[in-house]
Amino acid sequence: MSYEQYAAKFAERGGIVEAWIDAEEQHSPSVQLRITPTGTIETISSHDQVLGGGTGQRYLGARFPAKEDYRRAICDSALRIAEVLRAKGVLGRFGVDFVCVRERGAWRHYAIEINLRKGGTTHTFQTLQYLTDGRYDAASGLFFTPQGEARCYYATDNLVRATYRRLTPPDLIDVAIEHNLHFDRTTLQGVTFNLIGAVAEFGKLGIVSIARSAAEAETLYHRAVQALDAACA
Repeated sequence: MSYEQYAAKFAERGGIVEAWIDAEEQHSPSVQLRITPTGTIETISSHDQVLGGGTGQRYLGARFPAKEDYRRAICDSALRIAEVLRAKGVLGRFGVDFVCVRERGAWRHYAIEINLRKGGTTHTFQTLQYLTDGRYDAASGLFFTPQGEARCYYATDNLVRATYRRLTPPDLIDVAIEHNLHFDRTTLQGVTFNLIGAVAEFGKLGIVSIARSAAEAETLYHRAVQALDAACA
């Protein structure tokens, strides 16, 4: 759509003008919460969203948990928002998106959107929960296994390669096992796949990479992508 077309639609229909937030360093975290039927507010998780595409605004995936620099601040802000929503009768899961920018060494946080639904991080976080049988600690914003070890993950639903159409769902498992990437029930680390029904037709799949630290989880994810690329070369 050209600007002229957009301006004409705006003149015809009206609209809402939002400030464009920009800075040398900025991040797009989110906080997921739940309001139970008894009125209890629960913080479920926080994430740093991975954005991309032509404008840098397309949701590609997420890192759990959000950066320690602002994790506590955005969770506190999200709880205040949840109190307002509870007063309005909201129930169930929802997420609050933020833009966090660092200006002259100080962080500023802007809440930009409320999503009254399950979101793109719901199933990835539940994958972590169900595979490890662990728990989220709201005080620290971290997730711990039953043994008390922290776990982080890097996840995407938008890993797309035309060459991946050569793969079938069983091929994905074979590649993960061959390269020792598959989720290990003894170490509670490794890679899992989702959306695997789309791989043969569309060359698209999702990955949840679980490890002890955020850096290890992202490294494991890139190792998995390299293994898949090599298998299709």
